[in-house]
Amino acid sequence: MWIVTFADLATLLLTFFVLLLSFANTDIIKFREMLGSVQGAFGVKIERQGEFQDTLTGEGTVDKEKKKEEEKKEKALIRQFDKVSQTVNKAAVESKMKDDVEILSTRRGMVIRVKGEALFKSGATKINPKSTPILNSLADILKKTNFTVKVEGHTDNVPVKIRSASLYKSNWEISGVRASVIVRYLISRKVNPANLSAVGYGGISPVKSNDTAEGRAKNRRVEFLVNKPKP
Repeated sequence: MWIVTFADLATLLLTFFVLLLSFANTDIIKFREMLGSVQGAFGVKIERQGEFQDTLTGEGTVDKEKKKEEEKKEKALIRQFDKVSQTVNKAAVESKMKDDVEILSTRRGMVIRVKGEALFKSGATKINPKSTPILNSLADILKKTNFTVKVEGHTDNVPVKIRSASLYKSNWEISGVRASVIVRYLISRKVNPANLSAVGYGGISPVKSNDTAEGRAKNRRVEFLVNKPKP
């Protein structure tokens, strides 16, 4: 009887090893194709060179196209920023105000910084006619590029001399009014109002020390924060 039992056991073991062999020889090409289909169905993004296929892809090709399109838009945006910079610089040179204008690249965006005295006389909120060429050139390029612009007014930390007839009682007010006056001027030059905003910071954001006359002069300024158009 033990011989029969042993024979049955040997047969079962043989069957088991045959099954293992058949699993080991599963068509690897079909398996990889099936795997790619499953990955695609679940949105897996993959692109790689295969040993048995030229390319196995899910959405990798689409992603590459999107990336190329984004890079193209980014390069176009940089060219537009350069155009704004060149236009403002040219206007500053032509109006002999190059020393009054500074263009900076910051984390917030492009900043066009103009000395306060170049745009407004001391204590005044009426635009100095000397600075209109710069504002006009800025308006002309903004109409073409559709950038958003936040006009920021800044002062030094010297308190405003309060007079009974004075309209402005603080640096906050005068800086905000100056920013608003410039926005109004840009709108009069056909810049889209939806792309413009104005804010007054008074003397809370100095770029130099207020301990010297030179530092205070630099702190009295108007900045144009230029950013890419709204989506």
